Amino acid sequence: MEIINRIQEVLSMGLAFVVYLAIPAFIIFRAIRKKKLPNNQYTPLDDILDGKVRDPEEENDGEWTKR
Repeated sequence: MEIINRIQEVLSMGLAFVVYLAIPAFIIFRAIRKKKLPNNQYTPLDDILDGKVRDPEEENDGEWTKR
């Protein structure tokens, strides 16, 4: 039983390391390497305006006019 508890502790410490240290360090490293930070101004409307995604309201309107 003690072995199982020890394995659980090691796994939880490894997960905590990845979540709290490795992922943020990777993001910071990439930002420094590219010399720019990610853009926080993105909205889903940008994809709709660029034509990457269809507007669901327009799709529904088109179905009613076809009938």
